[in-house]
Amino acid sequence: MIIDIPYPTPAGRPRRSLETITVERMRCPRCNGARLRKYRSIRDQGDGSSLSWVRCEEEACGHRFRVVLE
Repeated sequence: MIIDIPYPTPAGRPRRSLETITVERMRCPRCNGARLRKYRSIRDQGDGSSLSWVRCEEEACGHRFRVVLE
């Protein structure tokens, strides 16, 4: 059983709605497939970005490429 208890807000202040940010799913640049496998990564390159080496797992593709997340 899940009971939803709203968190208290200061008196006289309405709740603000949260912004929604949409991020598209990564896809293979060759075949546009979404089945990808990350096989190596650098979590922080010193500037807050991460670098990943990725391989497409679609049967006919197998393309390897890099993904930089800023």
